[in-house]
Amino acid sequence: MLLLAASKIEKSYGDRLIIKVNQLTVYHGERIGIVGKNGEGKSTLLKILANELRPDQGTVQLFCPIAYIPQLEDVDAEEIESKLKRSWGVPKGETMSGGEKTRLKIASALSSEAKLIIADEPTSHLDVNGVEKFEKEMRQFDGGVIIISHDRELLNKVCTSIWEIDSGTIQCYEGNYNDYVDQKQHKKDRKWFEYEQYTKEKHRLEQATLEKSQKSKSLKKAPSRMGNSEARLHKRSVGQKKAKLDKGVKAIQTRITQLEKKEKPKTEEKIIFDINQFKQIHSKTAISFNQVSAKFGARMLFSHLNGAIKPGSKVAIMGFNGAGKSTLLNMIANGNEEIDVAKSVSLGFFHQHLENLDENKTILENVKESSNYSEHLIRTVLSRLQFKREDVHKKVLMLSGGERVKTALVKVFLGNYNVLLLDEPTNYLDLPTIEALQGVLKDYPGTIIFATHDRYFVKNLATHILTIQINNSYLKECDSLHESKKIVTRREKEDYLIAIEMELTETLSKLSMTSNKEEKQLLEVKYLELLRKKQLIE
Repeated sequence: MLLLAASKIEKSYGDRLIIKVNQLTVYHGERIGIVGKNGEGKSTLLKILANELRPDQGTVQLFCPIAYIPQLEDVDAEEIESKLKRSWGVPKGETMSGGEKTRLKIASALSSEAKLIIADEPTSHLDVNGVEKFEKEMRQFDGGVIIISHDRELLNKVCTSIWEIDSGTIQCYEGNYNDYVDQKQHKKDRKWFEYEQYTKEKHRLEQATLEKSQKSKSLKKAPSRMGNSEARLHKRSVGQKKAKLDKGVKAIQTRITQLEKKEKPKTEEKIIFDINQFKQIHSKTAISFNQVSAKFGARMLFSHLNGAIKPGSKVAIMGFNGAGKSTLLNMIANGNEEIDVAKSVSLGFFHQHLENLDENKTILENVKESSNYSEHLIRTVLSRLQFKREDVHKKVLMLSGGERVKTALVKVFLGNYNVLLLDEPTNYLDLPTIEALQGVLKDYPGTIIFATHDRYFVKNLATHILTIQINNSYLKECDSLHESKKIVTRREKEDYLIAIEMELTETLSKLSMTSNKEEKQLLEVKYLELLRKKQLIE
C-alpha cells in the first residue's frame, strides 16, 4: 500500500539549492534510512515529507495518518497513554532529561494512529537499552518508517533501504546500511576498473603510434649509386609505405581521441605515524583500577572496578545513561587514589566542552601548537575529517559545532600524548566523518579509552569493553572482535598483497586479449573481487 508520494520537489535557501528530487515513494512495510553529510538537507527533506515545510516546487501526497518526531520539540505528556509512558520509562514529573524527552517523543508517535513514522535523530540521548527498544518497535511497527540517524547499527537492524543525499540529489539503495556501503564500494571498484582499462588501452595505442611514426621516419631515401629508374621505383615504394604508416598513425590518434575518458578516482592518503615521534609507554600496564567506585551525591554510580589496561588497547566504556562513563574518564584525567597511571603515560582528553581550542587561531594553528608531527601529517588527518586545502586556515571562531568537534579531536589525536580519553567523540558528527574518524583511530599507535553510544563504532574499534554498573564493574577483551577479518602479521600481509597484485596483473592481461563476451564478464567479476580483497587487507 502506498503511504507517501513526492514529485518534482525543489527547495532552496537563498542561492543555494538544498533539495532537488524527481520522485520518491514510501510503501507499507518499508523502513527507510536517510544519510548524508551535515548541511546536505536531511532535516529539510524530512520536514517537507511530513508537510511541516512547504517546498519551492513540487508536491507531497500523504495517503495515511503520520507521526513526525522532530529533533528538538516538546510533546504534551498528558496526551500519551500511561501504559506507553511506563513502557518507555517516562517520569511523571515536569523536569525531564534529554533522554526522557526523547522517549516521550517516541511514546507519543507510537500512541497515535499513524501508519507512517517520520523521525529525525529519534535515538539522540537514548542509552543502549533505549535504542534497542526503539529498534524493536520500528521493526514491529505496522506501517512505514523514514529515519534520519547517525547510528549505523540501527540503520542495519531496521532499514530495508537507504536514501543518500549528496549535493541536493537523492540516490536510493536497496538493503540496510551495510548493503549501502557495499554498493558504494562496488561503484568505486568499478570506476577503478574502468580507469585502469582506459589507461591501459590508451598506453597501448600511444605505443602503436610511436612505433609506426618511428618506422615511417626510418624509411631511407634511394642510395646515390642507384640509377634514375631504380631511384624512381624506390622513391615510389618508400612513399607508398610512408603514406600507409602515416595514415595508420592518424587512424590510431583518432581512436585515442574517441576513447571515453575515465578520470582517476580519488584516493585518500594513508596516515603513517612516525614511531620516533611517538612517546612509548615503558610499562606492561598503562592504567590499572583497584576497587574503583564513584558516587553522585548520595547515589552510587558504579563500584568494584578492577582491571588493567595494556598499552595499545582500544577500550570502550559501556553503561546506562547516568552510569558514570564521563565521571570515570574525569577520574582518570584528574587523578584518583584507586587508579594507577604509569609514569610514562601522557594523557590527552577530549570532551564536549572543547576547552582546548583557541577561537582566535586557525584550525591548523590550534593543532600544530600541541603537536610534534609534521604539517603534512596534520593536513592529511584534517583532510580525512573533511578539512580540505584552505579550510585549515579558517579561524575556530567561524566554525560550526561539528567542525569545532573535529578540530578538538584532531588536536588531541595529534598532540604529544600516548593515551587518549575520548568522551562521546562521535556526537555532532555526520556519518562520513564518523567513518573517517573510526579509520583514523584504528591507525593510532597508542592507547584509547572512549565512551560512546555508537555501537557500530565500538564494534569496529574496541579491543576491550569496560562495563560500569552499580554492583559489578569489569574489563574484558572483545572475544568476537573483527570475526570477519583474519589477523595477520606484517610479513603475511605483504606476501598476500604481492600475490593479489600478480593475480590482478594476470587478470588485466587476459581481459585485454579476450574477445569472448562471456569470458570478459567473468574476468571483470574476478578483477573486482580481487580489488575488494586488496582493499580489505590494506
